[in-house]
Amino acid sequence: MTYCEQKLKQIYTNFTFSAGVYGYDKHLLRLLYVDTLEHLSDQLKCLKKAHYPQGELTFYGNYYRRLITQYYHSHQAMA
Repeated sequence: MTYCEQKLKQIYTNFTFSAGVYGYDKHLLRLLYVDTLEHLSDQLKCLKKAHYPQGELTFYGNYYRRLITQYYHSHQAMA
């Protein structure tokens, strides 16, 4: 597992934990979702400045963005 993947996976793991805590309230869940996507984008920018390969950043960025979005929509339906 590369450093890039570890950093982005940690963001996803934090999101899934927090979604379990805030899952009862749709508003808080929405705020968490938006904040997590911003954090993911910021992390990708930092990794890009550190000259990580663009292909790896694009692949893992899209992968974890999709996982976060799917998790959010599945929990939003249950809230």
